[in-house]
Amino acid sequence: MAVAGVVLALAIVAVGGVAFALALAIIAALGLYELYSLTAAARPLRWAGYLGALSLIVFAWGMDDAEHGVLLGLGLSVILVAIAALILPRRDDITARMATTLLGVVYLGFPLAILVIMRDLPDGAGAVVNVLVGVWIFDTASYVGGRMWGKRPIAPLTSPKKTVEGAVVGLVVATGAVWIAGLYMDWIGGWQSLILGLAICPAAFLGDLFESVLKRDAGAKDSGRVLLGHGGVLGRFDALLFGAVAAYFVTVWLVY
Repeated sequence: MAVAGVVLALAIVAVGGVAFALALAIIAALGLYELYSLTAAARPLRWAGYLGALSLIVFAWGMDDAEHGVLLGLGLSVILVAIAALILPRRDDITARMATTLLGVVYLGFPLAILVIMRDLPDGAGAVVNVLVGVWIFDTASYVGGRMWGKRPIAPLTSPKKTVEGAVVGLVVATGAVWIAGLYMDWIGGWQSLILGLAICPAAFLGDLFESVLKRDAGAKDSGRVLLGHGGVLGRFDALLFGAVAAYFVTVWLVY
């Protein structure tokens, strides 16, 4: 199952274009469903959140200036949330409802739109692959390192099983993996790949912890069951959401 998922992901990245944007839109919709289910007590304005997040991805893909498209999508999202609030017959707890709705837009729509922009860079397929390599290897290496040598919890209130030792192993191994991947790419240098790996790994770890905070606040073990035995969409893509943002800005800074 995991191998098939990796192959499918790499194939979609290689194809790019509409297929890539559509895949990210599906992830956004499923992730928002899980997030708004976790935060159901806050009664998010769901339709506005869905339209807002999807607009970021659509504008990032469809506009000539993709970064302006993301800004336009963010602006439209605020307007949609405002409209959703204003048409309610009762507006109790409306500030919390709007804030929860916009959390979904920023948490899911923004980083996935950033991935669309990244794929459209001159060497976009390789840039996205770097993110996937960093995130996937960090997740696996930190888990194995924690199981083998982990003693000191790094975030005991949020995720007690994550350890300092595991995070260090993940950082070293995943950064090395990004560097190795860079050896097969003629558009990025070795030291640039190292810096990129050092940016992706902490961001991925933060993304993992952020999703854990959301689950703990909701009193849930998993964000959802869409992926059956593999948990929810948020649990599968939490590290990628933060890692993608870090990777995009560092890649543009270093290479373009």
